[in-house]
Parts: sequence; C-alpha cells; structure tokens
Amino acid sequence: MQQQPRSVRTIYATSARRAIVDLLKSERRYLTAATIFAALKPAIPKLALSTVYRTLELLVGKGTVSTRAETNGEAGFVFCTDAHHHHAICTACGHVDEVDCDAMERFKLDLLQNQSFVLDEHAVEFFGRCARCR
Repeated sequence: MQQQPRSVRTIYATSARRAIVDLLKSERRYLTAATIFAALKPAIPKLALSTVYRTLELLVGKGTVSTRAETNGEAGFVFCTDAHHHHAICTACGHVDEVDCDAMERFKLDLLQNQSFVLDEHAVEFFGRCARCR
C-alpha cells in the first residue's frame, strides 16, 4: 500500500476529521456544517459542532474541500480533487461531479485576443440533472 505524504496524513489525524472527509467523499454533494454534524454525532457522541467548522476551514484552506453559499445563506462544502475544475450540480438530488476546465483556457485566450481582457480568475457552476435523475 502506497503511503500518503506526511502533510496529507496529518490533515486526517483524528477520527472526527477522517469521518468528516469520508462523509464528504461518499455524499458527493454540498453539505452544511450542521448537516455534517447531525450525520456524524450519533457515531461520534463527543463530536462538537466547532470541531466540524474547524475541520472544514482546514480542508478548504488545503484545497481538499470547496465551499459555496447555499440558498439559505449557509456555507455548503464538497470534497474535491487538487486539480482546478468546476462543478456540475444536479438540481434534483444535489449530486456534484467535477468538470475539467480545458474549455476555460480557450475562453481565457479568446478574451485576451478579442477584447484585450486578461482574466485573473474565474468560477463556474453548471446546473442540470444527473444520470440518476433524468
């Protein structure tokens, strides 16, 4: 079994952190801290909501988790790969798939060539229905 780099292993050093990451990986949809807390509390009775928030903040900082504002104003969190990508979000069940951004590089070049506009950063989300919900 290949060992993970030390920096990655230390992120998941506690059982609570591992449980949060495992939940986000398995759900593949945006979850709020309160939803994560409610899902894990029965299995981890000593879990505190503050631990969930601190862990999510750490994971966002490391680029392991992406965040966005949900319609109710709360932050939602989803597990991500390290590569730059965008999200395709199912409007029926909330499932999230990662979408590579090769097309965005062409768009960035087009902006520069046709409008003399230099794109510093971008954020794109796609909404529709996943294969299960169609």
